Amino acid sequence: MADRGIMDPTKVPCGAITMAYQDYFFLERWVRHYGAQFGRQHLYILSHGGDSEHTRIGAGCNIITLPRDPTMFRLDRRRWAFISQFANGMLRYYNWLFVGDVDEVVIVDPDTAPDLVTYMSRFEGRDVPKSLCPFAIELIHNPEVETDPIADDATILSRRRVFRANANYAKPCVMRRDVAFTIGGHANNHLPRVLDPHLYLIHLRFFDYDITCTRLAGRREMRDIMTGEKDPKDVGHAWGKDLENFKALASGVPVREDIDLPEFRAKMIEGQQLLHDGKVAFWGGGRTKELYRLPPRFSKVF
Repeated sequence: MADRGIMDPTKVPCGAITMAYQDYFFLERWVRHYGAQFGRQHLYILSHGGDSEHTRIGAGCNIITLPRDPTMFRLDRRRWAFISQFANGMLRYYNWLFVGDVDEVVIVDPDTAPDLVTYMSRFEGRDVPKSLCPFAIELIHNPEVETDPIADDATILSRRRVFRANANYAKPCVMRRDVAFTIGGHANNHLPRVLDPHLYLIHLRFFDYDITCTRLAGRREMRDIMTGEKDPKDVGHAWGKDLENFKALASGVPVREDIDLPEFRAKMIEGQQLLHDGKVAFWGGGRTKELYRLPPRFSKVF
């Protein structure tokens, strides 16, 4: 039978998968968001090393404990290979899976659909992509521009809506067919790559000045552990300069309220490159130099 991409009634519409090591604040917001969208019973938390706080935060979710190698040998390579295979297995029971890091969530434009399940249920026909890339919104907190603190009883987007677009985080993270993710989940083996017009990935690593400074200082310590006695250039640059980059970004102010950014979206698509012997595609475009502000209609979404 031809693949028409219509929701299989024998499967659950949507589920979500993440992996966490500590990161309690982000996990709590991840669970809160996707739990409201899909139900906690359809969330899968890969608890790296096991953590009773993950169990508390994820009450009602599926908590899967993974052993943690203290040397963190090939940490990202191992975890994305596992995440790929785990997600592939879960696709036997779900039509769509949202797969990503714990500081990333996917939302839909509230002018388009009231929730993710409603939006994903609209896809049908012969040309439904194997996976979708939401447009990446990387929140950037300048405490002099957005003065209200993050509060437990308030959505993040009611306090933080200043962002830059970052093509690197427009990940193919909404999947419906077996996949092999690259390290970090920044690409996969589904071609052609598809940028969805109504989905947005909210990247939280720079969303709050104080929280971000504390977290990135810890990430730099983790990099030092991973490096050990090796030359840092042989380990990679991940997490190495994030703290310095954030402090520079945090002085920026938004140039306007905008979510469409058609020129940047076109640059992403036109500038994409095939790598790994043509097996995966990466977006072009890089990052916007300017900061923007999300429209108020997004304030209650996350």
